[in-house]
Amino acid sequence: MAGDGSSVEEAFAPLTYHYWHDMGDELGNHYTTTCDSQLRVAFVPEESEILPDGSALWQVHARTGMFQAPLWTAAFTDETPPEIIAGLTAALDADVSDGSWGRHPYLTRNDHPDVVWDVMRTADWQVTVDGLRVKATSPDGLASFAYRPSSLYGPRPVPRGEAWRATVYTSPDARRPLWEADFHSATPAHLVASFATALTNPAPLTRESVMLPEECRAHARPLHEPITERASVAPTPLDIRRVQAARTRSIRTSDSTLRWSTTSQNPAAAAGRRTAAGRRR
Repeated sequence: MAGDGSSVEEAFAPLTYHYWHDMGDELGNHYTTTCDSQLRVAFVPEESEILPDGSALWQVHARTGMFQAPLWTAAFTDETPPEIIAGLTAALDADVSDGSWGRHPYLTRNDHPDVVWDVMRTADWQVTVDGLRVKATSPDGLASFAYRPSSLYGPRPVPRGEAWRATVYTSPDARRPLWEADFHSATPAHLVASFATALTNPAPLTRESVMLPEECRAHARPLHEPITERASVAPTPLDIRRVQAARTRSIRTSDSTLRWSTTSQNPAAAAGRRTAAGRRR
């Protein structure tokens, strides 16, 4: 419910391995790719020549080579919190590091998504099964994560690019979701599980009030309690005596600093020595 905030750095921050390469354009689009172009994480607020078919603000593509068609893709709409996307990018960074030895875990398809549902059950999300469709729903009923195997049959065929879908609403009667995320059916299950772990994380996210979507304010809590003005109370005789004693100690202390002790130096002589020392530097 935090919205996308004002900084995209949270999503790119986990990409620390030296294998990543950053680039961008004058429109504000930002891309991070691996040196072999097998992975690309993109923030695309404007139309992009690099991703001409992209419609979502955030996009992740995985392919075997620069000029190959994507093996799998992931997309996140505008209000997706970057901290949740960071769950996926952190897993990608770990895979790229592991792939430095010739392994490419981010390209290995896994058709057994049980690891994802284990994450959901651990977070107390309700997991239901309807035929081949599996769906996890948050305890408050406002978020869901569903898996639908790709199919070319039936009244509503499911394309491969929409096999996994996360949907978040701000209220039970909201007509449109606050944000959505889609994963291709070939996305490795451990990467989807990393996103699911970030999605179900109960830790709050911090936002300035002006950044928070209007429809999400009902779910927000102030970081600090509002300051209320205390009623003035007349001081007691004990309070007055404490103030008088503190003043007496302050006067005695200030008076003692004016006297020279047997170990103190003449201020004028000390200043002269410091000036002479300064000229020797």
